[in-house]
Amino acid sequence: MSEIFVKVVCVPGAVTEVGLAAGATVGDALDAAGIESNSAGQIKVGSATVDRDSTLVDGDRVIYSIGAKGN
Repeated sequence: MSEIFVKVVCVPGAVTEVGLAAGATVGDALDAAGIESNSAGQIKVGSATVDRDSTLVDGDRVIYSIGAKGN
């Protein structure tokens, strides 16, 4: 089985590059980066909004953003 590398960005937070097995999902990447996602956050790969079950390919960038609270 081959390995893929993706960047996981937590906003606000850090960027982490993780190595995963081919066929890995967004949830696998978030877990590998130590990010606990919840329903308050938004997950994107590129410009598309995705869920934890979406499959990744080598070079993808997963962005997990936590919405800012306003007045």
